[in-house]
Amino acid sequence: MNKIAPLFVLVAILFVLMLPRQAALASKAHMLPQQPDAPVAVTSTPTAMPTAVPTGTAPPTIPTPVPDANQACLRINFEVSGDVALAGMYEVVEVSGRSLVSWTAQAGWQDSGWLRNISISFEAVHVQVLYHPPGGGDPVNMVIVNPAPDLPYGWVANGICHALEVGWP
Repeated sequence: MNKIAPLFVLVAILFVLMLPRQAALASKAHMLPQQPDAPVAVTSTPTAMPTAVPTGTAPPTIPTPVPDANQACLRINFEVSGDVALAGMYEVVEVSGRSLVSWTAQAGWQDSGWLRNISISFEAVHVQVLYHPPGGGDPVNMVIVNPAPDLPYGWVANGICHALEVGWP
């Protein structure tokens, strides 16, 4: 009898600890982006999410996915600079000029969500983010606010999910 009570308490505590985790994961389903280029990654630990998304902002940030070892993963993010996206297409290009991936944003968004399964020319490459306004015009070279050391360029590497923090020039 002495061993049954502590065992019962342990099982009850474990059961109660599992309940908030399940509710947190279920409550996030309506907040996940509905974009095919921003896949969802589920982690074993719930991440606190805002209960409402303010009008004019991108979908909430999702947890960092586990990347494929032979491909790159990135997101275009305005949060560090404090800027927001203008409507248009944002293209990530290697400094050689090779296009890697693009994201079409609405005005006011701050984050592309994770863009995955990107093939790059080498194990790691330096990149730029170009803004293409709707209707054409010259592309704008965005400022990378978390550049590679001693360079104005961002970087992307196979097997790593990395945020390209951008701002307006």
